[in-house]
Amino acid sequence: MTPRYILTRAAFLLALLISALFILKYVKRKQRETAIINEMKSLSSDSSFFQQFYAEDARKTLIRALALIGEAKEQHGISPDVTIDRGLGIESSLFATKTEAPDPTPRQNIIRNCLRANYENFLKLGYTPDFQTLKTMEDGALPPIPIGPEAGNRPVITTLINPALSPGLEKVIANLVIIPPAEQTHVLTDIEITAAKQLAKDLVDAKLIEEPSRQRIVDALTPPPPTPPGK
Repeated sequence: MTPRYILTRAAFLLALLISALFILKYVKRKQRETAIINEMKSLSSDSSFFQQFYAEDARKTLIRALALIGEAKEQHGISPDVTIDRGLGIESSLFATKTEAPDPTPRQNIIRNCLRANYENFLKLGYTPDFQTLKTMEDGALPPIPIGPEAGNRPVITTLINPALSPGLEKVIANLVIIPPAEQTHVLTDIEITAAKQLAKDLVDAKLIEEPSRQRIVDALTPPPPTPPGK
């Protein structure tokens, strides 16, 4: 065999090896993407999102869902909205028309809004979906806040609607909000009150609570009218 033949064969085998490694990496990447979406589907199911047995499990499930959204964005270039929608079984298409895609159900909208808002809070607290952060979140826990006034402290997962107004809502992921620890005892703002009232309405639309429960929540969140002067 001539040196030229040997070099040619070596170059061919090297190219073949590189191609095989590239294909293997691509296959593993696609397998992980599929696994992320399958996990999101499980976490977004009615049983998981609205019917947890324990409040602690609801909080852990929310954190794990945010970890999957962050991993999809950071390691696979999939936007949070697309990850959430695919977890809900909503597949978008570049060529789909509005008439082809059915409107999301009330429950899907609740899940969308909850996961979007909490992922935005996750980012606003200074977290990034790096390897160590995601590893901690896989176990249903958030690491200490990395930057800002609350750096070193852990955030709090609180409820938007006080469970005292509707027992069991502390176990509904849609009612959970990630906030800085200093905000835990603050008085609800007008914006937060409006959001809580909207969630109560959405829960009725999704047939998760009944109208009397919504009215009780709204009444409790509505301040009494001011007393007229002179009385």
